[in-house]
Amino acid sequence: MMKADEERQLIERARRGEVEAFMQLVREYEHRILQLTYNLTRNREDAADLTQETFLQAFRAIKDFKGNSSFLTWLHRIAVNLSLNFLKKHRHASNYLEDIDGLEEKGRGGELAEAGGIPSVEDSWLSQELRTNLEKALEELPPAFQATFSLVVQEGMSHKQAAEVLGCSENTVSWRMHEARKMLKKKLQPFLSIE
Repeated sequence: MMKADEERQLIERARRGEVEAFMQLVREYEHRILQLTYNLTRNREDAADLTQETFLQAFRAIKDFKGNSSFLTWLHRIAVNLSLNFLKKHRHASNYLEDIDGLEEKGRGGELAEAGGIPSVEDSWLSQELRTNLEKALEELPPAFQATFSLVVQEGMSHKQAAEVLGCSENTVSWRMHEARKMLKKKLQPFLSIE
């Protein structure tokens, strides 16, 4: 992990046009940006392209980076904006979440078969059906909700960090998370045993 002083020096050198300094920043953050774009697109090739485009845009705009947020937050913002634009154009399936609030464990018939804890054929089928419907429900979320959900659930960001990346308030992030969960639970209600 890069120290803050080292990062600041690299950013300054990159702002002066030193490509090698920028490449060090790329090597430091490439995996995290790739993971984020993959979480949003669920396609390796698209994620790789979006990651490359993120760093290309960052390189072009680094002279304008003012340091009001962390460099990583700035990169996240670029990656999320590119990914949202991509999703609006292509609407790839966004199945980046396998378990929302333990929904899969609550699925109808999701109990393990008595013999050795192995799921029965019916249990496996219902679990697969729930997963398929969950993926479809995630795909149907508006892109801003998908991005918010990915940052908070997949990236493990706090609401404050996600708000910084998305350029909105923490309250907006909290509201989107609440609404996304509500929408997903409503769409998945036939597959849940809600008491």
